[in-house]
Amino acid sequence: MTNAQLQPEQPPVLVNHDELANRRYAYFVSFVAAVGGFLFGYDLLIISGAAPIIKNYFSLSEGTFWGLNSFGLATSSGLIGCILGPSLGAYLCDRLGRKSTLIIAALLFAVGAIGTTFPPSINVFNLFRILGGVGVGLASLASPMYINEIAPARKRGSLGLMYQFAVTIGATSAVAVAWLLAKNLPDTTNWRWMFASILIPIAGFVVLLVRVPQSPRWLAEKNRDEEALAILIKIDGPENARREMEEIKNSLTHETGSWSELFRPGIRLALFIGIMLGLFAQWTGWSGVAFYIPYLLQRGGYPVVSDAIGLTIYPMLVHVSLTIVAIWLVDRLGRRPLWMGTSVAMIVALLLTALVFHLGLKGPIVILMILLIAAPHAIGFGPLPWLMMSEIFPTRIRARGVCISTTFLWIAGFSGPFAFPKLLNLSEDHIGSPAGIFLIYAVVSFLALLFGWFLLPETKGRSLEEIGGSWGKSQAPSPGK
Repeated sequence: MTNAQLQPEQPPVLVNHDELANRRYAYFVSFVAAVGGFLFGYDLLIISGAAPIIKNYFSLSEGTFWGLNSFGLATSSGLIGCILGPSLGAYLCDRLGRKSTLIIAALLFAVGAIGTTFPPSINVFNLFRILGGVGVGLASLASPMYINEIAPARKRGSLGLMYQFAVTIGATSAVAVAWLLAKNLPDTTNWRWMFASILIPIAGFVVLLVRVPQSPRWLAEKNRDEEALAILIKIDGPENARREMEEIKNSLTHETGSWSELFRPGIRLALFIGIMLGLFAQWTGWSGVAFYIPYLLQRGGYPVVSDAIGLTIYPMLVHVSLTIVAIWLVDRLGRRPLWMGTSVAMIVALLLTALVFHLGLKGPIVILMILLIAAPHAIGFGPLPWLMMSEIFPTRIRARGVCISTTFLWIAGFSGPFAFPKLLNLSEDHIGSPAGIFLIYAVVSFLALLFGWFLLPETKGRSLEEIGGSWGKSQAPSPGK
């Protein structure tokens, strides 16, 4: 495509070029995509409130890994679907577009919610949790990718973290709803209403999706250049849009879009970094703990189920508030400093938590320890992987690169909550307390610190095309650059 084609005398559609209107539109589109993150957080964390109740309702065992009576499997079964979702999502994102994939994700959320509301057995319950998890997997691929492809480079960090902010809002809302239902309804029915409650935000999500466009980068990849340019103008004004459109088209001419391109020199390092971001997002402490907060609080001095669920709201609120801090910092401080700082903070928090549990301390200090684990995840380990996995790959292979990275993230995400009850028992058998599991997380957090120091590049302020093109050089971007 020539510059003349990219710079028509008149924009293809009438748009408002006012900078404030551009910013509002970019925020609106990003907000709608981020609602997929709200559903993600709500769907996965509603099990946190329901877990102690369905454990008794279905007579589940915490000491077994597999089998129909496995407590760990029932708690984490939704994450099996999350593992499957990205592979389907990569195909759908490339074939139908990011927006259409989010609509399909919403439908799967709805099917999962209905099925887990009326399961005749734990087997059927697990099956529909898996189907809902596929929707989570689709949303976890399509939402961050869509936001990053819509957002101007200078605002991509803060807009990209809207997704993680929505995840934390969804998780907190799920815990609050679970607490209200546990407090006011009998245990024979309250857990059913917990899973049914997600149908309300699903309906709102579908209505909002109708009002947003397809990703301009996906449209450009499909040679729908006028539509892509019109959207870019509406988001960032005509001058920036035409410059960005030229970068997009130039980058597409140098990409094959094949799976094999992911394993070429340079790009394969980007793939490795994406995979490690996904693994560290889930294995550094919070993701395992979050699914069992009421369960841990029951062991920490709060035996009444509804009280334990209610107290779970506090670490969730900390998570929400500190995600706002991350949104403010990410385009000012940068990705790499946030990762390094939160690695150190998580190591300290986990070591203190291990000490508290090993000494058998109970009461408010247990809540404080869970708050300390939530904080570094909210600022670094939670939001940064979702943001950076969608930043580091070139346009044609972005869906496939994010697919592989996200699949590893969900494998790690499944293994943590799935193994947590068994590891807890093993720790108590061998050292007399749950401290061992927190020491394991501390070791992983130390490895995350080394990863950030030696491998993690800085993507702040760089266009997606600049980042994607840099991996094809003789060497990958140096950490901090």
